[in-house]
Amino acid sequence: MSEKETDVTVEVVEKQILTVDEQSSNATTYEATQQPTVDDTADSYYLFKEQEHEEILQYIQSAEEELADLKLRKLLIEADFESLLDGYNQFIVHDTAISAIARANLLDYFTYELLKPLRTIELAKSDAFNTWQTKHFLTNYRVNDAHQLVLNFKMNVVDNRFETTYLPLIVIDTQAMKVTVSEKDVLELIRLWHVEKVFSRNQLSLINYDLNSLLTHFKSLGFEVLPNFLDNSNALLVHLATQVTISASILDEIFITTMEDADYEFEKDEDQKYTILLNQNQSVSFDLNQTPVMLTIDSNTRKRSILDFFTHYPFLVPLIVKAS
Repeated sequence: MSEKETDVTVEVVEKQILTVDEQSSNATTYEATQQPTVDDTADSYYLFKEQEHEEILQYIQSAEEELADLKLRKLLIEADFESLLDGYNQFIVHDTAISAIARANLLDYFTYELLKPLRTIELAKSDAFNTWQTKHFLTNYRVNDAHQLVLNFKMNVVDNRFETTYLPLIVIDTQAMKVTVSEKDVLELIRLWHVEKVFSRNQLSLINYDLNSLLTHFKSLGFEVLPNFLDNSNALLVHLATQVTISASILDEIFITTMEDADYEFEKDEDQKYTILLNQNQSVSFDLNQTPVMLTIDSNTRKRSILDFFTHYPFLVPLIVKAS
């Protein structure tokens, strides 16, 4: 090989070596720019720890809340009526925070204590939400806007072709410790029996007995039961405003009935005042000149409710309930 060729070869080799060195140097520079600094590594690690710390705190809080809820539910299971009443006022009336399950449990336990006398007619929890069943009727409950507990009743029908709805017969005010019976819905019971033929007279007698056992129970729990159409613990001497227009045809039907029964009399004076005399010295009187017409119902000394009174004297029902 000539000296000239040798120089060319050396130059090519030197260029190849230089190129490899440059590449190695460039790669080292690139890797150096991509590697995190010590400070960067420390920041990422502490950020990870901080995030995990927050997650653990959330887990602890959730576990503590769940444990507190379980303890509350345990207390509700073990509570007597007075404790359940306090719980109702705290968590329902004053809306203190409580889980949905604990709230449902509280309402169930509290309602059962109120309905306890119905065990004699096979009180049991229904498959339907917030509903209890007995031999004679279904009862469900709800909390109204005033935080009062409303007990709704749906009676069994004499014919399955009929369908009835729940009637909000009883309202329980745990703050005032008072119980109210809906007069309108008691009259609706009478209408469904007398006009629609949905219930039998025997059914109304049974529900009157059952609901009176509840009213007596409420009194024993410390509630004041306001005067109502269901309570049969006192003799009747009431003035009842009727929304019915007492027509001549109604009076005629009553007159015919009283004429056919020796125990009854129908008296009228010249001023449109009427008195219907019944057996056992009971009576109903009214003045058609009044607006609205007031019925004075006197059961003498016999203890009975308005519901019981009119189911025993069905010919008087048109005085308080419309025919259609």
